Amino acid sequence: MTESPSGQGAPEHDSEAAALLTEASATTAPSVPHQPRRDGAERTTATEAVEDVSAPGRTDDDELQAGLDTGTEAEAEAEAELETEAEATGTDQPPETSDAPKPFRNRLAARIAAEFLRPSPALLLSLLYIALAVFLTWKLLFHPIASVLAGNPYDQFYFEWQLTAVEHAVTHLQNPLFTHAMNAPDGMNLAANPQIIGPAIVLTPITALFGSAVSFALLTTFNLAATAITWRWFLRRHVVRTETAAFVGGLFLGFSPSMMSHSLAHPNLAGQWLVPLILAGVLRLREPERQVRNGIVLGVLITAQVFVGEELLFLTAMGTGLFLVAYAAMRPRQARDEAVTFLRGAGFAIVTAGVLLAYPLSFQFFGPMSFKGIPFDIGYYSADLKSYAVYPNLELWGDPAKLDPLAPGGTEQAALVGWALLLVVALLAMWLIRKAAVRALLIAALILVVLSLGPTPVYDHKTLGFWPIGPAGVWTHLEHLPLFSSSLPVRSALAVSWIIGILLALGLDEAVLHRWQVLRGVGIGAVTAALIPLIPRVFDTVPRTPIPQYFTSGAWKECVSPGHHTIVGVPLSDGGDRTNETWSTAENTDFAIPQGPVMGPNSATDKQVVWAKSNVLWTAQWLAYIYKNGGGSTPAVDSAIQNRVALDLGTWQAKCVVAADGTQNLAAIKNFLDQAIAPGKLEGDVVVWMEPGR
Repeated sequence: MTESPSGQGAPEHDSEAAALLTEASATTAPSVPHQPRRDGAERTTATEAVEDVSAPGRTDDDELQAGLDTGTEAEAEAEAELETEAEATGTDQPPETSDAPKPFRNRLAARIAAEFLRPSPALLLSLLYIALAVFLTWKLLFHPIASVLAGNPYDQFYFEWQLTAVEHAVTHLQNPLFTHAMNAPDGMNLAANPQIIGPAIVLTPITALFGSAVSFALLTTFNLAATAITWRWFLRRHVVRTETAAFVGGLFLGFSPSMMSHSLAHPNLAGQWLVPLILAGVLRLREPERQVRNGIVLGVLITAQVFVGEELLFLTAMGTGLFLVAYAAMRPRQARDEAVTFLRGAGFAIVTAGVLLAYPLSFQFFGPMSFKGIPFDIGYYSADLKSYAVYPNLELWGDPAKLDPLAPGGTEQAALVGWALLLVVALLAMWLIRKAAVRALLIAALILVVLSLGPTPVYDHKTLGFWPIGPAGVWTHLEHLPLFSSSLPVRSALAVSWIIGILLALGLDEAVLHRWQVLRGVGIGAVTAALIPLIPRVFDTVPRTPIPQYFTSGAWKECVSPGHHTIVGVPLSDGGDRTNETWSTAENTDFAIPQGPVMGPNSATDKQVVWAKSNVLWTAQWLAYIYKNGGGSTPAVDSAIQNRVALDLGTWQAKCVVAADGTQNLAAIKNFLDQAIAPGKLEGDVVVWMEPGR
């Protein structure tokens, strides 16, 4: 075997970063025997690589050096590079060499041409991921206007409204971090609520031309495919040596139970495609020659993730931090040697992100309608320890007709990965336990599992009797800290899922390259058997409720005038109903609605979170009661009630109340509002009550 000269082959940072996770070179070991590399070098065979990195008695440092020594001669690499460039330029003669670098556009054009002439494995596998994502979402993707996700239409309506609100802000040169279009008259701090401001800005042209339903369907499909693509890239470049392991790892991480469940209208949690890029950026902080560049790039990625899914960034930081601390404890000498370089690069990343996020984060935490805390029962949104061995209903071995009682909702099935996968990953981890990176990953996963159990750890709904620290969980001691106070415990399982995917790829990589054919077959077969039960199901959809023609025709504009920009719909939007929200979305948020699924402060002086202004006003309370229960207990309307309703309409800055024809208990609602405001008039498919003289 020949030795690759310094500077040839893959970029230096590949082997540097890969050493942390694989403790062998991630770029010079084989993928497929004699598979051509994009940089022109020819890979060694799987047998040769196994002889180098898996010989009995070799230490981790020996493996790393063996990996770095694997390669081909410089002449063969240079010849292959010239041939590739000749193919891209359409000539048989090699191009003239020059020490001056080619312009970026020329290099980009040559790379694109090369991909068309000889597609790389990365391109082909990415197309496969895209095809799978389209297949899983086709019912929504091909019929976005007529259908919604059956598993979670309410959150889909919320994010479609947000896509529209951000598009409205961008096209009207307004602040996309805040809107007055919901929770009138106080408005809504979009930056503080679950948000996808970044993708919404990017999708603004599509939303403006085709509507937010199309943008939402595209985003749902994109999140699945892009997450698989970036995880495959990260695994192939920094973790594993074989394309097979990288592909399978990307397949699981892109279409895992956590991805599938949060793809039910949680695009802020399904948009995980930046997470692998951030992890790669963290690994590159160890490169002494590119400290400034790597730090700045990582800072930009962190900033972008804030606007894609802020909670994902918290989980990424938590998982990465746990891994690095555990790894440093096992490799103290390496940690000391690389600490200065790493911390200096991290400093550049922090400064970059701090500058870029200074205004958005200050607006989120201190701007109008900012708040602290989370209005959910964290005890309910905690994982049951037994749930990790259960199969979710969105995968092959789950029951599609019902949700397992161990899952806290259809969108929170990240902890449900199935007993077969847990068993196989545990066996693979034990096989690779001599690697410090594997041990560090296991420690991080164990801590994250403990966090996911929430304030009271349970197994099959029963308090854990063997819990060593008493009935209270670790989360009890963290729930009031910043960031933890705004997160749900069960979502720590998202980071557990990432670690499972990395361990799965590492184990499969070792199996594929093992010298013993029996072990190769056993490893590949075990991974395949563990993943078959997790084959995802196509997302089901249901028909949308049509938008009343009163809104689509523009007739609603009679209810809007200077000082009166709000339309009160019955039922009023709250944490469950989204009727008003869909009307507002259909009209590009050109009018405001009261209430809505909005988190806000309890008062101007109390920042504790509440569902903002939900049924606070007297009129809202009675309209909600009549809608649900009918008019049997409705009070007799007198001048005092008329004045109270008028006062509440003034608070909302509204002069109209609208109910769609066919609304539940419409007769009782009409009887009340006819007396409290004015006789309602039928406007096609809605009834409108307008204040006299308005």
